[in-house]
Amino acid sequence: MKSFFRHIYILLILAFSLSASAESKFTANIKLLNGHEYSGVEFSPPKNWDKEITVKVNSEKLKIKGDSIDHIVFWPTKYPDNSQVMCWHTYGAMDSKNGEYKLDLGHNSKKGEVSKQWFVLYEAGDHVNLWSCFAEIKLRKDKVYLSSSLSSPLFFQKQDGAFVHIPFSVFSSGKTRKWLSAYFSDDEILTELLSDKTQLYDKGSAAYRNGSLYIPYKYEDIVKLYVAGRKK
Repeated sequence: MKSFFRHIYILLILAFSLSASAESKFTANIKLLNGHEYSGVEFSPPKNWDKEITVKVNSEKLKIKGDSIDHIVFWPTKYPDNSQVMCWHTYGAMDSKNGEYKLDLGHNSKKGEVSKQWFVLYEAGDHVNLWSCFAEIKLRKDKVYLSSSLSSPLFFQKQDGAFVHIPFSVFSSGKTRKWLSAYFSDDEILTELLSDKTQLYDKGSAAYRNGSLYIPYKYEDIVKLYVAGRKK
């Protein structure tokens, strides 16, 4: 069975030959957990709280529950090369002091269920992926933008598959640095780099992503640099 990370890379380099109606803003290939796949269907991106998606198959609308979906590859219909990967997944947080990870239960705790939400792949690496949750997916010409109501909408995912929230506050960015050092403590070289405040950090306008989201830490670079279990 192919590893998750290899699977992500294959998805990202797919060349899509299928096309959809020009009236559709997005087109998607949707792989279900049972192995069934909808290919080249018209796709309406969900709000981040929606538990299902809407697609159009043979001119008929079809609603698919998030819990039945393995992953979605979608792209602006007119720009098939600009593909994105999306999934419906559980998530949680890590305590930087003891390394304990706890799933988010949210409003589902009384039902004994864990919370899930939609994520789009932000950056893929050999040893860790970076995902972003969102409030809405918007299309501006050929570009896909994610809007968010969170100051920190990004999550790391290592080989164990857990989606781990990255905490950040403009008033205590040093806490994020300590958190990153704890989360990536198995990579001694990256941990040493993170201890240098002049590295992997943007200031001023350079800290804004997509023109609005303030992300001073260079998470994309961290994804590329991290090597699990690396020693000096």
